[in-house]
Amino acid sequence: MNTFIQDLRYGFRMLRKNPGFTTVALLALALGIGANTALFSVVYGVLLKPLPYAQGKELVVLQQAFPKANVTNVGFSVKELQDYREQTKSLAQIEEYHQMSFILLDGQEPDEVRTGVVSAHFFDLLGIKPHLGRFFTSADDTAGADAVLVLSYNYWKTRYGGDTGIIGRHFRMNDKVHTVIGVLPPVPQYPRENDVYMTTVACPFRSSPDVIANRNSRMTRAFGRLKPTADLTSGNVDLSVIASRLQQQYPADYPASRGLTTTIDGLQNQLTQQVRPMLLVLLGTAGLVLLIACANVANLALARIMRREQEMAVRAALGANRSRLVRQLLTESLLLSLAGAVLGLLLASGCLELLVRFVGRFTTRAAEVRINAEVLLFTLGVSVITGLIFGSIPALSQRLNLVNSLKEGSANATVKSSGLRLRNLLVAGQVALSFVLLVAAGLMGRSFIKLQQVNAGYNPENVLTANIPLNFSKYGGNAAAINFFDRVTRKLEGTPGILAVGVNSGAPLAPGRPANQTFIVEGRATSEHDTLPTADISFVSPDCFKLLGIPLISGRQFTPHDNADSIEVVVISQSLARHYFANEDPLGKRLSGDNGKTWVKIIGVVGDVKYYGLDRPALDTVYVAFAQTPMGGTLLVKTAGNPMNYAQQVREAVYSVDPEQPVNSIQTLGGLRGDALVQSRLTALLLALFSGLALAIAATGLSGVTALMVSQRTREIGIRMALGAQSNEVLQMVLMQSMRVIVFGLVAGIACALVFSRMLRALLFETQVNDPTTFAAVALMFLAVGFAASYVPARRVTKVDPLIALRSE
Repeated sequence: MNTFIQDLRYGFRMLRKNPGFTTVALLALALGIGANTALFSVVYGVLLKPLPYAQGKELVVLQQAFPKANVTNVGFSVKELQDYREQTKSLAQIEEYHQMSFILLDGQEPDEVRTGVVSAHFFDLLGIKPHLGRFFTSADDTAGADAVLVLSYNYWKTRYGGDTGIIGRHFRMNDKVHTVIGVLPPVPQYPRENDVYMTTVACPFRSSPDVIANRNSRMTRAFGRLKPTADLTSGNVDLSVIASRLQQQYPADYPASRGLTTTIDGLQNQLTQQVRPMLLVLLGTAGLVLLIACANVANLALARIMRREQEMAVRAALGANRSRLVRQLLTESLLLSLAGAVLGLLLASGCLELLVRFVGRFTTRAAEVRINAEVLLFTLGVSVITGLIFGSIPALSQRLNLVNSLKEGSANATVKSSGLRLRNLLVAGQVALSFVLLVAAGLMGRSFIKLQQVNAGYNPENVLTANIPLNFSKYGGNAAAINFFDRVTRKLEGTPGILAVGVNSGAPLAPGRPANQTFIVEGRATSEHDTLPTADISFVSPDCFKLLGIPLISGRQFTPHDNADSIEVVVISQSLARHYFANEDPLGKRLSGDNGKTWVKIIGVVGDVKYYGLDRPALDTVYVAFAQTPMGGTLLVKTAGNPMNYAQQVREAVYSVDPEQPVNSIQTLGGLRGDALVQSRLTALLLALFSGLALAIAATGLSGVTALMVSQRTREIGIRMALGAQSNEVLQMVLMQSMRVIVFGLVAGIACALVFSRMLRALLFETQVNDPTTFAAVALMFLAVGFAASYVPARRVTKVDPLIALRSE
């Protein structure tokens, strides 16, 4: 212990004695360790940390699909849930869940709340305890029971300020009085966050006798818990047997043309599957940056140990053996890496909030991310390993020659080619790793640029959107809904600066899922073995196509005369016309969404619109006249100036018609398009920051190697110049030696990038993982940066007087 303390003191003095080396090394290590700490804290909190539920590994999500019809995760009906509960041998419990949006009136401004509709023992399945009050019981989920609510933790905090007296308060929702009985603890919710929870009998849709009796009314998700004797494999086999049995029992509900599969997957995997690829790529990127930082610090330490050769020789001459000297050098490197870890923790804590907000867009587990004991242990382990890596390279590479080393000035007289080769190898490794990072950043950048350039099929300029979720209990009839939007539209159209107003069932690129509907074409025979085509159904007012700039391809658009008293008509998208009317004119043809009971006439064809993602193909779409079937709730307002300047006018217009009607999600179409690009933009930005840092570190390493080589060859260069060598010849010789290191690193980097860039395939849009333009641009940039990094020290040596160089020894 006494010797160890001596090593620590001596190491601290040596680091303090060399402030330049210490500062540069600390910054490189702090950036590398800090980036890894921040990203690991996210990876651990989202991907690795056990779920905050009792026996979380036993929790599963059930998924039902029609594979032959290419329909995945169709949900479950009440009848199907009963069948699976009764027949399963692998699941101890199955509970249901679906999300609705209702209007909650509590004496404040009306609020549309995301409502989780769950069976009585849903929270018992999760094994969690209420933060306040209690959860649902079987009595609460019985027909005729009083309506009760459980609030989510976040909603209780934000809406009611964490009022502990919330239990027992009464709110009005769906024309019923609901009593608050509990508050959830702060746990992640799946599949999405909710504001409140209600029982199935309190939901006016789920409790409908028609929904309960209809096997095809699949509106719920199913969650389960495995029995102690079961696992995912046996559970999937069990549910597959039940699905086959249901197909045989109810052939009309499960046609052979669609097929039926039922599977289970772990809840933890479902919670994180969307964000997992991106996080792993970013963590791997941060790991490469740390490796590059290690190589750079090892290079600096190697140069430093060559200057300390005489000191090491004196220590050896006084009796220190090789292991003692290596231990001293490793102690210094560990001191440096631990100090870098402390700075890295400060950097990580500073940027963690930004990462959490970013990840929160893709998983509800983001709230669990924090720097905890596991993250601190990771940081400690990384710092120790880092110190050993960059400390062992110079410590183990040094071979002392006591006679030569003890001679005065021998440090300058001896040129150790082995040390220089090792430094060149380290720089080449930095170049190779940096090349991989820059290629990844370049590919993501090209992908992002292509996403930005995507023509979504509409014009988002100066268009404001506002979600108006109508209270179904007040506006259940078509006439009432149409009257409400007509009055709001008239008020807004009289406002100066507002050019046009429309109503749509959903704005392009707003959060939401397609309203898929199967249909048949009149006159085309179908059989039970045929897979029926599907289309996304969108409800629009007459002005929507013009307001959004959606081009009319043929026929006509909707007019005010297309109302409840006229024949039902639709407009179809160009892709639907291409897929199902390729060799004929679709105008005048009729479609049916209820197997021929009612028909609608096609009156027009409009351009395709990407409603659900810029990176996805436009869906086949059927547009329905809003006045004939008022299924919508999004106002579209075209303005002459900045659309957000008219947000208050939209609220006032709605409140003047109905003061109990909430207005949500007021945003511009340009803002929605920007939100759709957030993941690609931030991923590309993070990769660019990491790769830029790696390039700077690599350039610093190359400059340092060139400077060391020049200083060690000062006498040789002086002799060359004394014998007549020109400055440009010496400059060319030094640059060629430096560029050889760059080229060697680029060759290795290209090989590595061709392999590792495949990990980005899922994140790229219309960009090949081996894009030659990106590879060539990065290689040219490296050559330019390498040339610039080598030129300054190479140019400096040509200014040396040969006589001074010859006397330097």
